[in-house]
Amino acid sequence: MVIRHFLARGLMRGALGLSVSGVWTLCEGTGAKAQTTAPVQSFHVAPGALSEVLLTFSQQAHVQVTSDAESLDNRTSAGVTGHFTQAAGLQQILAGTGLTYRAVGEGAFQIVAAPRASQEQVAPTKTPAPHSAEGSSASSYGGTERIVVVGQSIDRLKNTNSAVTVLRHLDTDEYRSLYDVTNRVPNMVGNAAGLPAIRGMSGEGAAGGIFTLMSGSRPRTAVIIDGLPETFGGQRYTDSGLWDFDDVQVLRGPQATTQGRNAIGGAITMNTKDPTWAWHGAAHAGYESQGDRGSFGATLSGPLVKDQLAIRLSGNGIYGNSYIKYAGKSWPYNPSEINQSTFRGKLLWTPKALPRFKMEMVGSHREQNGEYLYQATGPDFWKYKFDNPDMNIRVSNSSIDTLSDKFSYEISDALTASLLYGHVWYDANFNQSNQLGSPNSRGKLNLNENNNTIEQRFVYSPKNGWINGVLGLYYFNRDQNITSPDMGVNGPDQEQTYAIYMDGTVHLVGGLSLIAGARVEREVQTRNVRMNWGSVNFDGGTTMFLPKGGLLYTFSPHDSMSFTVRRGYNPGGGAIDWDRGFYYQYKKETVTTYELSGHTEQFGRRFSLNGNLFYNSFHNYQDLLDYTFVNVPDGRSMGLELEAQYHVTKGLNIYGGVGLLDTKIQKAPTAYAYAEGSKFSNAPSTTFTVGFDQKFQSGFSFGGTVNRVGA
Repeated sequence: MVIRHFLARGLMRGALGLSVSGVWTLCEGTGAKAQTTAPVQSFHVAPGALSEVLLTFSQQAHVQVTSDAESLDNRTSAGVTGHFTQAAGLQQILAGTGLTYRAVGEGAFQIVAAPRASQEQVAPTKTPAPHSAEGSSASSYGGTERIVVVGQSIDRLKNTNSAVTVLRHLDTDEYRSLYDVTNRVPNMVGNAAGLPAIRGMSGEGAAGGIFTLMSGSRPRTAVIIDGLPETFGGQRYTDSGLWDFDDVQVLRGPQATTQGRNAIGGAITMNTKDPTWAWHGAAHAGYESQGDRGSFGATLSGPLVKDQLAIRLSGNGIYGNSYIKYAGKSWPYNPSEINQSTFRGKLLWTPKALPRFKMEMVGSHREQNGEYLYQATGPDFWKYKFDNPDMNIRVSNSSIDTLSDKFSYEISDALTASLLYGHVWYDANFNQSNQLGSPNSRGKLNLNENNNTIEQRFVYSPKNGWINGVLGLYYFNRDQNITSPDMGVNGPDQEQTYAIYMDGTVHLVGGLSLIAGARVEREVQTRNVRMNWGSVNFDGGTTMFLPKGGLLYTFSPHDSMSFTVRRGYNPGGGAIDWDRGFYYQYKKETVTTYELSGHTEQFGRRFSLNGNLFYNSFHNYQDLLDYTFVNVPDGRSMGLELEAQYHVTKGLNIYGGVGLLDTKIQKAPTAYAYAEGSKFSNAPSTTFTVGFDQKFQSGFSFGGTVNRVGA
């Protein structure tokens, strides 16, 4: 019996789950011939300290490299340049170091001492595949093993000056959606009507539904998949799922410097897995008796042109019915039906003629048809029954298509340039009715959106350099149209955003470094939405300067602390007063965040602890009171977050987290004086999580999680 708690829907449900999954590897030939078909990659890793050389190698090879606690100290490497297999490239790097490596599973290597008889040679050995870690970082622990490098966008949490939770290799039986990971992140909770809330800030913004569509109200949490920002309704109404995703990163607090728009509360970045240079496949199927629902997933990845062009194809879906039982037989549609599907293709091109060049192309199609509100009527909500003829239920028929290209070029060993272009087509259709199918209850709304994203980045990261950072240029435009004959709502909505930003660190003295960043962003909105009782005509722009500064002190390779001050904002807009029918405008909201962060790793890096203490000062905080957007003059939130992880054995991982949060409206608008002293919506005082994962070499695994959300 599998029991899942869906915070995003506020309901507990039980399901009997049956699932099968498999992974296979396809090779040409047999015996010794098969051993010679290992994929070849292009490497350009400069000489230097062995730890830094391995870090660069892991990033270029997209592999994980681990080592014991002392093996890399005071060692150097000649690096590697040219076309090699991962194993041969690693062998070149370790030549003459007195070290060798073990292949410990797909895309994972462990550095160990070479046998005494062959200290000057490097010969690979093999051990059983490790477990896939989940939590703040990806790791595989055994004996005195520790993580040295992880080739991901966030390589070392101790050097990250923002509160971040990184979840990798998530079990898609347990974590099917972004909403399912909320119980793993301190001070993050699901929201039944929108995006997850982070530190008490509703992810979807001050409002949802029709209020958002007609007013320009914006999300406060940016959701980014493979570099492209999601539309407001994208993740909410057309869930991407988590099948074939490599990692989910949740950054808490304003991320305006590098993420920009819609990130005043935080950012959630989701990255799918890359194509592989050897043929690889995976499949999954499952069934839930509660709702008579089935799920599937499949992936195929491998080279099209040896060492130069690789492809990855994946698809997943859910088909069946909701666990909510709907009374009545006069519905104009089936309110219980749920159909979700995602299909994705990914190309990776690394031409031999340009060894420093890389291109990634991603295309995807997602659609969701059916229920999305998951409402139950009382008095006994645990019967999961909807039986109120006066209440309406909505279903959606939505789809998202994306196409993106990312070009990267290593200008030098220290400087890399990348250019991303992406286009998104979003089409959402909503229908509502009550269980009697009454004509006056029925309604439709259609939303069409096209948007473009262009981002140019220059990343400067020299080996042992005193300065490193990123400089970026950003452009975004959106064209949206709303049509609802039943509600008398229709009209276009346009938006354009231009930005330039930088973020980096400067080494000062000893373990002390300066953190500095800033973003200048210009946004222009044009809105001409007409309704039966009024119209929204808005044409305005905002230019914001968003600075960030702080200090980072590294006590040791395993311990660090930082303090930062940064700003975030969300633009204002215009709306219609639903009671009186007149047009009004509301102002932008801003926040200044003060945050103290610390990270430590102990017991041979078997144990890690992350902590964050923060204070947010809000000005003109946007809220929806009595169906009207208002700016709350002053508000604040403060809290503490702790995350810990302990690798007890090679297969057993224990993790936990706690979040404490206090929010308050310090000064309310005169007309809404009753709100003064109130807490923010979706701001629980405590969140608590503890869990474990036990994985065996046979492939069998089990685990459990307990989480609690306080009032």
